[in-house]
Amino acid sequence: MSVASLEVGGSQSDQQGSLERFAELPGWLVAIVQPTTVRAALARAIPAFGALQQCEVARVRMKKDRRTALYRLTLAGPDGAQRRLQIQGTLLPPGAPEPPDAGSELAPGEEGWRRYVPELRLLLETLPEEAALPALEPLTDPAQAAAILERALRALPQYRGLAVQTCAPRVVRQKPGSRCTILYDLTYRDGSAGPTPVVAKAYKGGKGKNAHAAMRALWESPLRASGSVAIAEPLGYLPELNTALQGPVREEQMLKDLIRAAMRTGAPDLRAELSGAMRKTAAGIAALHRSGAQYGEPHTWAEALDDVQDTVGQLGAVFPQLQAAVAPLLARLEALAEAHPPDPLAPSHGSFRPAQVLLAGGDVAFIDFDSFCQAEPAFDLALFLSAVKNIGLSEPHEEESSEDDDALDPQAREALLEQLDLICEEFLAEYERHAPVSRERVALWETLELLDLVLTCWTKIKPVRLGNTLAMLERHLRAGGLPG
Repeated sequence: MSVASLEVGGSQSDQQGSLERFAELPGWLVAIVQPTTVRAALARAIPAFGALQQCEVARVRMKKDRRTALYRLTLAGPDGAQRRLQIQGTLLPPGAPEPPDAGSELAPGEEGWRRYVPELRLLLETLPEEAALPALEPLTDPAQAAAILERALRALPQYRGLAVQTCAPRVVRQKPGSRCTILYDLTYRDGSAGPTPVVAKAYKGGKGKNAHAAMRALWESPLRASGSVAIAEPLGYLPELNTALQGPVREEQMLKDLIRAAMRTGAPDLRAELSGAMRKTAAGIAALHRSGAQYGEPHTWAEALDDVQDTVGQLGAVFPQLQAAVAPLLARLEALAEAHPPDPLAPSHGSFRPAQVLLAGGDVAFIDFDSFCQAEPAFDLALFLSAVKNIGLSEPHEEESSEDDDALDPQAREALLEQLDLICEEFLAEYERHAPVSRERVALWETLELLDLVLTCWTKIKPVRLGNTLAMLERHLRAGGLPG
């Protein structure tokens, strides 16, 4: 690929300067995700929060030009007992009229309570706890879960007549009200051989159905026999519980964690291990792309570009300078996409990142197929490459704090990015040993993904991550990340 000239809307240097408008989130925006700041402001503005002990920023969302934050609060009661409640804050941009204080006479936590805090530009409202997934009660009860799993397993020819003797459920991952992963250690009567552990993934919507159907299509494709990558055996879908069941898959380490360890320590043995894991991951995703699995809706460049443009438009409603800053790059991407047509659609993981790659005994396994689709191979590869850089650059700041201003200095960041570029190139070269791919399209998709990550830092208010993310995008463009 040739170096990108970025002539649309100005020179490459002009474009870089334009993107610098994204470099710093405004203070009034950042304030609402700083727990200490929010806690102090609430205590000053609302007498009932004088006993506020803890403030957790659980979530930030943006819809159209409306930005909300979910706060989980812990208060000390008169008897010393702790009281927990959650409230939602809607951020009003500068210049917006202050809302009426109707509802402020109620106590926080009561239905209908509202209070505006001018210091933070936040309209606070009581928000009930999200209802637990209906599937959780039967899926976490040992007796009920045993009966559910036994019925599902007996529906499969290879497990017909299987009887569950003991069932020990354990919640291993949960996003309240949205999804939950439960692990079951099972034994079977009469010494029968059956899958253990079994994994149940419960969803709020229909993603479990998509995941199960995708895994079934892959299980029945040449991928299973290729030996390139392992996937869990699909055991069934429970429509009444929106839950997908799957068999075990070996895991000693997640690729995401190996990247972090290798980049943090620089240890030669870890770097060698990472190199081998990346090559096997490349061979595995190439095999998936060539599996011929006939499932999933098409996901196209035009759809992805529309999504990014929609986000830019939402941000532009409050920050017009951002929309102007990114317009030349978007125009350039549109033009280049027309000049470099996509490769044919292929089975696509749909959310392929190092967190979806498990390592065990030198082998790799892929998980989380709820976004499975048909897409050009460059889509999966670009998601993966962007995530590798994001993970590697996040070290040693693995756990982000919105109040932590400590970030990598530019020189250290550039050195890390140089190393990560080499790792990514090794991955891409190995992929090409197994399957053809348009590098131009990979570059286009990676540019779009990196831009989307920058936008996400603004929509979800991530000031610490913003500097690193913007540096990734700028280096990608500076180093010829777009075709000429």
